[in-house]
Amino acid sequence: MIDSTVLILLAALALGGVFSTVAGGGLGLIIVIVGSFFFDIRTNVALVSFLMVSVQIAKIAHFRSSIRREVVGWFVLLGIPCSYLGGLLLFHLPQRVPELLVGAACLLFVAMRLYKVSPKLPTGRGALLTAGALNGVFGGIIGNAAIIRTPILLSMGLTKDVFIGTSSLIAFLMNLGKMTAYVTHIPWSADLLLVII
Repeated sequence: MIDSTVLILLAALALGGVFSTVAGGGLGLIIVIVGSFFFDIRTNVALVSFLMVSVQIAKIAHFRSSIRREVVGWFVLLGIPCSYLGGLLLFHLPQRVPELLVGAACLLFVAMRLYKVSPKLPTGRGALLTAGALNGVFGGIIGNAAIIRTPILLSMGLTKDVFIGTSSLIAFLMNLGKMTAYVTHIPWSADLLLVII
């Protein structure tokens, strides 16, 4: 028998997928919010990262020919190690810090969508390295840092397909860094494994 928590999370994942497709992002934040009703913030953030891997792989497979690999390379060069660092910080910072950061990210995401804020940022190698490092640390702590990744990629003038493919590969690679930190720190249980599977 499937636990009601699993059904609620699967429904949120499906509905969140529709919403994020229309809104242009936000699935990770939606799942973090719904998951917070069932799990502590640390377990929840880690769980979302594991769940998002399948979504990212699907997007990578679909948009593989549109990926700008040089952009991905510069972004993840510092991003992956910083993602691991952020993943460790999630478990060493007071619990209130990631809770507040998730709340702030949600409010910022809504405000950016509501007021159609799309800042123009520098897009050179240095900017990609810096954005990757910030994305890594922030994403490791709250599980999702598209709010940092998206503006710099959009500032590059990428077409929709190139943006989705490039962003998805970056997100997938960043997940590998933080999941390496998460896997040894989250309290594994049969219920948690069931949600991931």
